[in-house]
Amino acid sequence: MEIALKEPTLTKSVEQWAKETRRPAEKVLETAVQTFFDDMEAEAIRAETEVFWTIHEELLRTYPNQYVALYRGAVVDHGRDISRLEKRIRERFGVLPVLIAPVNSPPPRELKWLGGRIDTPNALS
Repeated sequence: MEIALKEPTLTKSVEQWAKETRRPAEKVLETAVQTFFDDMEAEAIRAETEVFWTIHEELLRTYPNQYVALYRGAVVDHGRDISRLEKRIRERFGVLPVLIAPVNSPPPRELKWLGGRIDTPNALS
């Protein structure tokens, strides 16, 4: 498959960056597109992680000691064998960002500083 960049302003930007960085225009474009996809994936996984912790109690009741796969805020698959789950997810979603996480109890502890002072050994003398 060949994809053409048809927007004149973008084409000119790619050409200018290629000249500035002394790289082929194709490499500049590939880097830009890959960076865009990486940013989109990171944001999607962050959002899925937020949903995971929001519904963690429900997941514990429904999928205890399993792995769940979340996509667009919904559980799309689950199982005890992470390798098989990952394979099913890749077959179904390809490169799209899907969060796969263990549903264990209890969730990680949240530490909060309530005040006070921690003395170093030298401060005690």
